[in-house]
Amino acid sequence: MVYTSLLLVFIVSLLLLLNHWHQNKGIAYLVIIIIGFGLRQTTLLVLNTSREPLLLASLIAHIDPLIALIGPSLIYYFKSVVKGKIVWDKALFLLSIPALLCVINLMPYFAIPFENKVAYFRLTSVNRPSLAYLFLLTNYQQSLTMIFNLGCLTYGLRYLIKAKAGNGTYLKKKISVLISRILAIIPINILPNLLVVILLALKSKQLGKIDFANPSVLNDQFLFFLTLLLPLSLFLIPSWLYNEKDPLSFLENFIRTWKSVVNEKSKFSAEDSFEKSSDLDRIISYIEAEKPYIKTAFSLHDISQALNIPHNRVATCFSKQLKMAFPSYRNKLRIEYATDLLRSGTHLTTSIEGIAEMSGFKSKSIFYKIFKEEHGTTPTDWIKENLEI
Repeated sequence: MVYTSLLLVFIVSLLLLLNHWHQNKGIAYLVIIIIGFGLRQTTLLVLNTSREPLLLASLIAHIDPLIALIGPSLIYYFKSVVKGKIVWDKALFLLSIPALLCVINLMPYFAIPFENKVAYFRLTSVNRPSLAYLFLLTNYQQSLTMIFNLGCLTYGLRYLIKAKAGNGTYLKKKISVLISRILAIIPINILPNLLVVILLALKSKQLGKIDFANPSVLNDQFLFFLTLLLPLSLFLIPSWLYNEKDPLSFLENFIRTWKSVVNEKSKFSAEDSFEKSSDLDRIISYIEAEKPYIKTAFSLHDISQALNIPHNRVATCFSKQLKMAFPSYRNKLRIEYATDLLRSGTHLTTSIEGIAEMSGFKSKSIFYKIFKEEHGTTPTDWIKENLEI
């Protein structure tokens, strides 16, 4: 079971690398987080159940420098998602100092022959002698590492919230998707572990002491199922693993659908909702299929004439249902179209002015203005930040 969970962790990591590396090498930071968390969880469980001495000898203390890199990796994964490319600067080296200190602190333990470590962990917890450096590791180094990683998580979430508030629609959507994924993964992995710890603390022979190895409290084999939560939870969001175009998993789609139903019921009566949704569905389908917005003169009248829907009903769909003025919606689509052209490399053979014209804008100046409103930067700077690696 132990090796099964570790194998799944490495399979998930490989899938992430294969499907994201060509687009954003910052995925390496997420892989460090997943492998580090999986190894730490497995090590703690095996240590407290006195099993797998070979595995314990390989992992105990040796993985501590990697655990100290989880926090910095979290920050830089968030930055890489926001920037659309791997972020690597001097601050990363400063944040890696705790990992370096772990290596220095562990040098005496690293020097112990491996066969001696295996022999030590073969002993039962009753006969196993106390090791001063392991005691210090458990009570100081690992505790400080945990605090450091929590601090990095807090800073990283603050960075995401700040980035979401200060950027255009595209980045806001991308950051919202990332935050929703984090909020979906954390409860799945944290809550079951927390409940087990509370159960063990309450039922153990010495009240408040965590006793993983007491089979009368909880079958220790069951504990190893907890190590499967991380790799299996990532499969709940297949678009994260496989880098699909649709950023939403079936779990996120369920939440989005549920919110949509609640909002529709609160805004419209049953009779009006059907007619208006029908109009809006036709309008959206027409716009997505025909892309009429890339024509400079595209207007509400064009939609009304193409779909044979009265002009006032078309206007109502935008103002009442989409809660957006038609010109704003049209500009949004044009910027998304222009962004797709940039991502496909059109800027390498076509000028920015040409891309603006291809996207339906009358002039380069209007294109620059709307692009900056959406993305928070000019097309030229956006290309440098997102496409030039």
